[in-house]
Amino acid sequence: MRNFVIGGNWKLKINTTVKTREALTDIINYVSQIDTDKIEIFLALPYTTLYLGQELLQHSPIALAAQNVHYDEAGPYTGEISIQSLKELEVKYILIGHSERRIIFDESNQSINKKVHKVLEHGLTPVLCIGEQASDRNAGNYQQVLSDQLRTALEGVTKQQMSSLILAYEPVWAINNALLNPDAEIKAATPQEAEETHAYIRSWLADNYSPTVAEQTRILYGGSMKPANCGDLLPQDDIDGGLIGSASLSSETLGPIIDTAVKYSPK
Repeated sequence: MRNFVIGGNWKLKINTTVKTREALTDIINYVSQIDTDKIEIFLALPYTTLYLGQELLQHSPIALAAQNVHYDEAGPYTGEISIQSLKELEVKYILIGHSERRIIFDESNQSINKKVHKVLEHGLTPVLCIGEQASDRNAGNYQQVLSDQLRTALEGVTKQQMSSLILAYEPVWAINNALLNPDAEIKAATPQEAEETHAYIRSWLADNYSPTVAEQTRILYGGSMKPANCGDLLPQDDIDGGLIGSASLSSETLGPIIDTAVKYSPK
């Protein structure tokens, strides 16, 4: 039985100590009033506020997450962050291969694969993001794109290690970010489109790992989930939670999503 995971990705949207403390306190107070035993919650903060997240979240059911990590533990990598730094800050989850990292920063599946192995090696939870662009969806080859991303990013990852990994499906064409979709109309995925693709990902896991791995792996939906659509997305059979962007910045928008996850989890 797969319990829901609700993950928030703050990206580079709340960047000061004052605003971080205010937003985190607001969310922590909200979560403290509900029963979250059946779900997992994490928030991925910018690097410079992870220390504050460590301080404020340590006694809450919300885990601390990072938005990226380098695949080497040390070296001449200006601007990067090490797994050792994240472990020292008690980070539990690490986003890998987010669509913005893939498209804006040209991250390759090979680089993403190295990061997955590094995070697993250190006993943390990689949240591996995959997803197709509008051109792939319109051309009808999006399943092949997802298959290629999964095959390369998970190369060398064993069946046993898969129990420590979470997948997040990001239909890039449904994300409200003009940097990702400069020439395409941004439109929300329907619950049916989201479920169909999650079911395909689960079938890929069954074919390439085992039916048990497929059944146990949590697959989050990361295509602009918000209070208005979470009630339609979360009840779908193969959707196990959400990777939330802008809606994770306050309890006003994240709270209803958490409430909905509590309502429908476990399946």
